[in-house]
Amino acid sequence: DRRQRQMCIRDRSRERATIIKERSIEKNRNHAMTTARFEHKKALRRFDKRMKLLNLQIEEIEKELHELVLKDAVLKKKLAYLMCIPGVSFVSSITVIAETFGFSLITNSKQLVSYCGYDVVLKESGNYQGQSRISKKGNKHIRAILHMPSMTAVRVNPTLKPFYERLKPKKAKPIVALVAVQRKLLVL
Repeated sequence: DRRQRQMCIRDRSRERATIIKERSIEKNRNHAMTTARFEHKKALRRFDKRMKLLNLQIEEIEKELHELVLKDAVLKKKLAYLMCIPGVSFVSSITVIAETFGFSLITNSKQLVSYCGYDVVLKESGNYQGQSRISKKGNKHIRAILHMPSMTAVRVNPTLKPFYERLKPKKAKPIVALVAVQRKLLVL
């Protein structure tokens, strides 16, 4: 029963992510229409209807997720623990829980980092010394959902903000330090 509920939560979480992408596509399409030379009033009305539908579907899915969490005390406790981390929201924490099946198959932080694709790989052969990067061979849903919480965490989280500030000058691109924060958030 719990496994089935976790599968349902994961499916809802992924469905929400898909609708968010669709909404972004529609916003870009609307921007193209409104900045075009000729105004398409009927197309703009259809756009408004699509946006209302997509927003309604996102609200419905989030409501379903809240209801599913309320039915499981263990899941509710894990969710409350994750949400107490500054910068982590309901949606990001429920996605991490759903994608890892409540951390049931994870035994240590190294395994979790590898499962999510945040493990560092070196590109080198013989005398060639390439750059290190994350493998990205893991769960893309977790990596995608942790982007915004990491951006919030570097502003408000008392432990991650100094960590980010310490790493940022050492890296060529600020996104590298942000990915390190995402990895640290995941381990937390």
